[in-house]
Amino acid sequence: MPCACKHNEPEYPVTDNWGPSLWKILHALAEKGGKVVIPSFRDDEKRQWILLIEIMPKMIPCENCREHALQWILRHPIKAIKDIGPNEMYEWITTWVYEFHEDVNRRTGKPSFDKALLSQVYGQVDINTVYKEMKPFIETAIRLSGITLFPWQKWTNYLRMLSSLYGL
Repeated sequence: MPCACKHNEPEYPVTDNWGPSLWKILHALAEKGGKVVIPSFRDDEKRQWILLIEIMPKMIPCENCREHALQWILRHPIKAIKDIGPNEMYEWITTWVYEFHEDVNRRTGKPSFDKALLSQVYGQVDINTVYKEMKPFIETAIRLSGITLFPWQKWTNYLRMLSSLYGL
């Protein structure tokens, strides 16, 4: 039923609206893995990755995607990152994000992506620009009660902190 004010309600965002941007952000961040601006920030980098990933399912607008992300993260705990040495960080985090994305691609019938192309495709992505592209869709989902504001705000803060550790 339309609203009495005669304004059209926005449609709930579909996965194609926000999903590619979320993957771009995750892959682009992973490309920075292990390359913190100050070596003493390495433990902070790991903490921020854990926080970013663990809150992520709560800010995903699609209920099925949210549940899949939660289950995947439970089966492949990001907390294992704590035991990764500084020289292994890049390989570990790029592989973790890649395998997560590949699992989604298999589940959705999308083609596999060549891991050798990760750096070429995601190494120069402007994370802030991609975030700005994704933001209106997430905020629409929040307004339409698909997800709550708090996880989105926290995820955004963790993203900003991790970006700052990489000098972005």
